[in-house]
Amino acid sequence: MSKWKESMKEWGGGDLTFLSSDGEVIMFVVCDDPILLEGKFKGNVQERIGCPVVTDEGFVLFITGKRVARKLSKFEDRFSDTAFMIVRHGESGDINAKYDVSVLDDKPKTAQLFDIKKKEYKPALLKQAIEDAKEVMKG
Repeated sequence: MSKWKESMKEWGGGDLTFLSSDGEVIMFVVCDDPILLEGKFKGNVQERIGCPVVTDEGFVLFITGKRVARKLSKFEDRFSDTAFMIVRHGESGDINAKYDVSVLDDKPKTAQLFDIKKKEYKPALLKQAIEDAKEVMKG
């Protein structure tokens, strides 16, 4: 049972992540500029922000709303040496969910994430993730 990650990459969408349930957390370092994505959700056109990040599992395009991306952008001057944590507060499907965006106060974890970024992140990964995101968001 060690083929989940490889299978998801092969099948597509394995390089995307969302926070969709209450209490869900993502810890990451930012690795590139944000991407504006347009798609449909429940029949309505909406804009989302693709945040290129590196987590414990490597590179992912974290897809979130503009409010969360704006909160994260306030830390832009710290992207080169700081890891972050975002926590969702709100049940699945709740359009009024709240998100806490904070600096991850864990030096070993931060060092680990920057090490993964250095070893694994390549701009070609972002290009593929953007294509995958557009496909997923067609609705």
